[in-house]
Amino acid sequence: MTGPRLKSLIIENFRSLRGKVVIPLDAQVVLVHGTNGMGKTSVLSALELGLTGKIAHLAADGEGYKSYLTTLDTGGGMISLATSAPHCEGGRTEGTLEFNDGTFTPTPLLDARDGRFFAERCYLPQATLGRLLEIYDDQKADSTSPLTLFVKELLGLDPLDALVDGLDPAFNVTRVRRIAPDYRRAEMLNTSLQEQVDKTDRAIAAATTEAEARRARINEIQSNVGGNTPLIVTDETDLSAMRADIRSAQDEDRGLSDLSRQRSELRGLLERWQSLPPEDASRDLAEKERADQAASNSFIAWRSDVRTGNALDRAIDTARSAFSDVPSLDDGAEKARSEALRRAAGEETRLESLLATHAAATENIEKLNAVVQRSTSRIEELNKDLAGSAEDARSLATALAGVVPHIHGETCPVCDRDFAQQDVGPLSSHIAAKIASLTSEAGRLQALATARAEESARLSAAQRDLLGAGNGQLSPDDVAAHTVRKSQMADLIQQLRYLEAVAQEGVRLLAASASARHTLVLARRRDELSVSMLPEIETAVQAALGQSPSGYPQIEDALNEAARATEAKIAAAERVSSLRIEAIAELDSRTRDLEKLRTLQSERDRDRKRLTDVEKALKKVEISRGHAKKVSAAADAVRSKIVKKVFSRSLNKVWRDLFVRLAPSEQFVPAFRLPTGSGGKVEAILETLHRSGKASGSPGAMLSQGNLNTAALTLFLALHLSVPVRMPWLVLDDPVQSMDDVHTAQFAALLRTLAKGMNRQVIIAVHERALFDYLTLELSPAFPGDSLMAVEITRNFAGHAVATPRAFTFEEDRAIAA
Repeated sequence: MTGPRLKSLIIENFRSLRGKVVIPLDAQVVLVHGTNGMGKTSVLSALELGLTGKIAHLAADGEGYKSYLTTLDTGGGMISLATSAPHCEGGRTEGTLEFNDGTFTPTPLLDARDGRFFAERCYLPQATLGRLLEIYDDQKADSTSPLTLFVKELLGLDPLDALVDGLDPAFNVTRVRRIAPDYRRAEMLNTSLQEQVDKTDRAIAAATTEAEARRARINEIQSNVGGNTPLIVTDETDLSAMRADIRSAQDEDRGLSDLSRQRSELRGLLERWQSLPPEDASRDLAEKERADQAASNSFIAWRSDVRTGNALDRAIDTARSAFSDVPSLDDGAEKARSEALRRAAGEETRLESLLATHAAATENIEKLNAVVQRSTSRIEELNKDLAGSAEDARSLATALAGVVPHIHGETCPVCDRDFAQQDVGPLSSHIAAKIASLTSEAGRLQALATARAEESARLSAAQRDLLGAGNGQLSPDDVAAHTVRKSQMADLIQQLRYLEAVAQEGVRLLAASASARHTLVLARRRDELSVSMLPEIETAVQAALGQSPSGYPQIEDALNEAARATEAKIAAAERVSSLRIEAIAELDSRTRDLEKLRTLQSERDRDRKRLTDVEKALKKVEISRGHAKKVSAAADAVRSKIVKKVFSRSLNKVWRDLFVRLAPSEQFVPAFRLPTGSGGKVEAILETLHRSGKASGSPGAMLSQGNLNTAALTLFLALHLSVPVRMPWLVLDDPVQSMDDVHTAQFAALLRTLAKGMNRQVIIAVHERALFDYLTLELSPAFPGDSLMAVEITRNFAGHAVATPRAFTFEEDRAIAA
């Protein structure tokens, strides 16, 4: 044969194939036989995985099947496929796959393109055969059925289809807009430019009107400002020079900033005067000092008392020695007490948890040590009972069983002595009793071995648990330290809870002392501030009103009057400044209006030029559409000619020849036609033709189930033979379904032609024993170099898959030669 040959397939723990199976494939024809469930389909699936890295008919439903490839109760498996030579230059000679329940690592022998070709044209799985015609005839939108795609690929119609489809939009301007956004944008730009020119004309008129209104507003503002020579705006006015003159007048007017500063000073003095404590705060200063001293003495007495503040201070100091971040008594009696109580309670809980964990771990270790001791003793007892050998007893029983057929009478066949002299019964009965005794002893020893294995597992588990059981244990020093510290924390918690009322009293005394001190400070501050502020008030009021504040009943009245006078002066100055600022803003706006007018006029001229260019481009597009229509019509005519010429002379002829060869008595022959509809698009449709040449219904409607399977099988072979030979392999999984003997015989002859006449390496899996034997005979080697490999898949007593190969080579028939 030409091309590489599949040499061997190694499978381990794959689907129903438990254990390691080696299947030789180095033959022109390979037959695989196995009853249902033995794993023949798994062998072909493993072959596909080694070549392509996936199972095509399962991958169509997703990747979930990869999780169920491993045989149950095994750690994982592998597949290895070897060929005699690389499939192509630089190709591989081995494809592998390693898998388990969680991983899937393929290294396929073929690349993705060749792998797809093998799955579609060289491998027909059993799951696909029954629905092959349905798959091929699955007409989808846009003529994309698998059969249509194959026909287009075979006839080379894709370039012509692409040319016709690509030029089709030229016949309709709507489609041109859809596939050529630039054309749509050009049309939209044409309309947009026309609208933009009109819009710009209107904007120019509006901007001119607005600029005139702005000039009138500026002249009105300038007349309100006053002055010796008001500035008037005309069409010839230099707006930049006018803006500079107005800013110069603003710089000269510095009185507003001085008035603003004076107002701020008056407001500040008024707020400071009003913020002084009330006058009665400075009265009875001696009484306030006595009250402050009394409150301070009460708090000091509480803190020095050994039953109250001093006891609380000692308890808090004890807590701070253990927890450095606990507040002191100076931070607040209740705050310090509650925080110390919280930290002590948390520490007590933590120590109690550690001691409880230690106790539980100690108890668990004692239990595990007891289990280890019991298991060790039990294993020693079982080892003594197993001193004898179960295998020796079984071997002796087997040997005696082999002697029984040679016993004739009472003479021992081993020592030639007369057993009747022993006077204990017949020799055959004595040997039978001995065999039964030895067999029973072997069973007892086997049971002891099983018990020892179980006890060893129990011992290993206990020893393993002991390794981690000591994690929660504490050292004796830690146990003692934790116990003492827990007791200390419990005592501290009790003291702190008892001192809660004492802490509340301390809080109250401290608050009373702080209140008395605050009242005294306010009285002293009033006197100090009022004396320091009087000189500043005198200066500010004199500057604002020209008179002293002593002429007013209250200092506050003088400050209020000075503030009102200053506000009036500021309002007048701000009015003039605001008009000047508004004038500058209007001048800036007029400048922008004039710039806008110039910009709009420039944009209108530019848009008019672009509009002329776009109209010329649209005319060129119409000319190009005419040329595209002519090219599309010519390509459509060429495509129709190719379809009519090539299809009827190749595909239908091959399929008809194969089908008629397998089903010579069938009146309806399946075929597929390629009708050319509007636009000349190719759509492959299955039909049947009567022997008279009259077209009939689809194969599913006209053929029996057996001939329907024959039609599907011959269609697959026809498609396989219609394409150039890329790989010389043909793999079929139980293809003979619902076929009678005539169909089967013709199919065997067809396989012989494919293998021996067309150089295909044929691999077939069948489940019927009679068919397997028949194909072995029909496909046996017929010439030197021809070969056949027959492989039977079975299972041994342990449930492991076993592959039994038989190789057949050519042998010259000596009888005929003679």
